[in-house]
Amino acid sequence: MTGPRQLNDEIIQSRVHRERDLFIASIPEADILRLASSYHDGEECTFFTASATRSHVARGSYNICYFVQFRLSNDKWVVRVPLRPCLGPSAKAKLENEIAAMNMVAARTTIRVPKIHAHRVEDSSSPLSTFVILEYIDGEKLSYDRIRKLSDEQRKILYSSLADTYIQLRRLEFLSIGRLVQHLDGFAVSPKMSSIDINMQELEGLNPSSIQDSYFCDKGVLKSANAYVDMLLDISYNAFLRSRSSIVQGRGGEDLYHQHIFREYVKGRWLNRTLDQGPFVLVHGDLEPYNIMVDKDMAVIAILDWEWSRVVPVQFFNPPWWLSCLRTTRLASKVVYDSYLATFFKDFVDVTRARERVMFGNELLADDWEAFKGDGGFLFANALENWTDIDWVASGYVNRKWFGGTKDLNERVEAFLKEDSIRVFVADVKEKECLAYTDEWACLKKNLPREQRDAKIETTADLGKMNLRSWIHQPLSTLFPFLERAISGYGLSKTVVIFAGTSYLIWKWAFGSPFPPKI
Repeated sequence: MTGPRQLNDEIIQSRVHRERDLFIASIPEADILRLASSYHDGEECTFFTASATRSHVARGSYNICYFVQFRLSNDKWVVRVPLRPCLGPSAKAKLENEIAAMNMVAARTTIRVPKIHAHRVEDSSSPLSTFVILEYIDGEKLSYDRIRKLSDEQRKILYSSLADTYIQLRRLEFLSIGRLVQHLDGFAVSPKMSSIDINMQELEGLNPSSIQDSYFCDKGVLKSANAYVDMLLDISYNAFLRSRSSIVQGRGGEDLYHQHIFREYVKGRWLNRTLDQGPFVLVHGDLEPYNIMVDKDMAVIAILDWEWSRVVPVQFFNPPWWLSCLRTTRLASKVVYDSYLATFFKDFVDVTRARERVMFGNELLADDWEAFKGDGGFLFANALENWTDIDWVASGYVNRKWFGGTKDLNERVEAFLKEDSIRVFVADVKEKECLAYTDEWACLKKNLPREQRDAKIETTADLGKMNLRSWIHQPLSTLFPFLERAISGYGLSKTVVIFAGTSYLIWKWAFGSPFPPKI
């Protein structure tokens, strides 16, 4: 990836961004100064321009940061406020998780994280009811432009210090999967977790948390890597079915087929069932250039923003493939992925192996990565946790690996759809969802009046506004044109079976079933 991810549904993203801007406007900067001063013995402070941002304020995807300096002591702090409109789960839970992760990393590794001066975690309407005040670390954020221009010596320094970070994180092992919490007597792994992908799904109303709930037992513990993979497959398939923008127009059947072959590959080829009981390790969750501070020589001096950190099976502890400066969707091509393994990955894993020998006298992480890289290993681990990459991986890697390419793709898709008429129905409804979504977004971008926009949408897609979730709520008069077309294509008896079976499956899925039909 080459930057922070965006929501898949651009209509919802537009609304979230408007709400975010209103939220930021509601924060008086004078209140930020008073807040910082109250935690520094009342010492007066003012804003200063941070070298990394060229401003006294920096807005990220999920937080806004204010840079303050105290007049007498010259201490510099960062007041960071979560952007609640950009968060699906509560800002309180997210910040609690981040603080626990930062404290553990600071206590058990030499990885530098900003010191926490103060924090408050409350669920109230005030923008400043939840915040964290951090040490200011002077330096530059790593960027893709700087990575592309590295000298040989700078690359050596960056790779070595970056390897030290990954090596130490890999050795933080736990007994279960989830998010970190901190108690008076130490750290623990709490049920469920959030990630950038899960957060975006929550914002889009796809409800991935209900699926998570079904996988964590009564005690809130998940100790099975295999179950974790099953959970991610169900979450991603749920997102595909529920999202209005999960297919490319005209490719509903193909995109549904790619979901199918991705799942088949994961279960039949990628999943290593011998690792079911662990190890389970801590990942940063967003360890990309914009969260890495470096000095002028390109040595890593701090890792920022641990809010998406979580404990996962070791198979999901991926190397920093952003060193290639390629998007994950580009790496999803088997040819490109194999080239990455032979170049950027090989160079970095060689450095990692050498650093491990010096630091710990073994090659634990390097051996892990060598074992996991084959059969598209890193691609599938990433796509399982980032559902919009699934189609890319299925198209670019599985098609090449299992079928020798895409020359016969149309024939395979046609055969796949013919195997089960419900698949035809789902692909058709997804096409109509896509049409309605595309038309609505086009109207919104043109700033058409509400009445004109609604009329245009209804005219262009009579069934387009109906998604799978709302199928069973439609009156027969609405469904009749589709029923008539289905009867003419399949015959009356087969249509009854298709619609009855589909309605039952979607009923189970729409009303809380954690296991959507495996179409």
